[in-house]
Amino acid sequence: MISTTDQDCIHERADRRMEPFYWILTFEVMTFVLALGAGLVIGPLYWAYRYQSWAFLLLILLVPGFWLIRFSVRYLRSAIRKNRLLSRYRLCRDRIEYRIYHHPDPEVSEGTIPLDRVERIYVSYYVAPYHYAYRKSKFNEHQPMYHILPMINVVYREETDRRVLGVPFFEYFDAEQWLKELQSRDIPIWATAVMPSALPKEEQLPQLEDESNSRPFPFHHHLQKELEQLVREIEHGRPGQAASAEGPSQQEAGTRHPAGIKRFKPQWTTPIIFALLFAFVYVFLKIALKGSIASDGVGICFAVSLIGGIIYLFLAKRLTYWVPLRYALLLFFGWALIGAMMPETDTGAGEEYYVSTLTAAIFAAFAIWPVFGILYWIRRKRRGRS
Repeated sequence: MISTTDQDCIHERADRRMEPFYWILTFEVMTFVLALGAGLVIGPLYWAYRYQSWAFLLLILLVPGFWLIRFSVRYLRSAIRKNRLLSRYRLCRDRIEYRIYHHPDPEVSEGTIPLDRVERIYVSYYVAPYHYAYRKSKFNEHQPMYHILPMINVVYREETDRRVLGVPFFEYFDAEQWLKELQSRDIPIWATAVMPSALPKEEQLPQLEDESNSRPFPFHHHLQKELEQLVREIEHGRPGQAASAEGPSQQEAGTRHPAGIKRFKPQWTTPIIFALLFAFVYVFLKIALKGSIASDGVGICFAVSLIGGIIYLFLAKRLTYWVPLRYALLLFFGWALIGAMMPETDTGAGEEYYVSTLTAAIFAAFAIWPVFGILYWIRRKRRGRS
């Protein structure tokens, strides 16, 4: 565990708190999500109480509304805990102390590793997603979604077991301080091309000790350059690595569509769904003009547009923010164009039904986002399990 004295502490590495800009931005976004969830709960109840009849169809929005409220509250609680409880690793003269918070779980791991029980040190990389929110940067500085940073993996003995403690670093300079001190204790230092932090605990030690993945690391001064060079040599020295490094053939590269084109290229189900939605508006406008149905068609139009949106999102191969946005825009402008081209919508019942369709399209543009969030979360969970 982390002791209170600093007399024998050589170097301490602690997690960082989120930068104020991103911390405030997180609260603003989650406050908006919370307000949206509250609106999806209060709004349908109010409309159902006031208008009854068709407004009861809006009660389906209670489910995504309560889900958004639960999600925003839990996310804010987890973010506050992660920003307050910071993992710490301390290198002392005769031991390594650590306290690790496994966010978002409430589990805490802490302990002390005597240096005489350390068998070997493996230097590797790890992936730090959204690291830009935890480092100082300029306003117009380009920030990647994730950073590749150094990690020191300590292999030590604990009674009859051999375990691995991963110490992630944000700066190469801090990792160099640890390596210099551990190297002075004649502890073997190796470099590895695997990322132990991405592996299950039971697979970390076998992968590290595999000689095809690791080599002795003659560390001198410049960790970043030396580690990058040695890891590249390890990867090129693996069996079959040279063949795979050649990449796809020129013919395959020529027939492959760029990622940006794939993102905006619609599927074959897209024209079918929108053709049915546009035909629905045209047919029901004609029926409303004959007086067979009520001229106030917000309820039925909203239900049809929401069902069409759910099917559209469910059939999408890749769920990105462009998918619900594309659906909302095509739906609104498509219905608006169809109604504008029909002379029957200039006055009377046709005009009233035309306004109802546009109102329903606006409601659907907002209601489709909670559905997108739920489907996106479900798919992400499934990918994690597989």
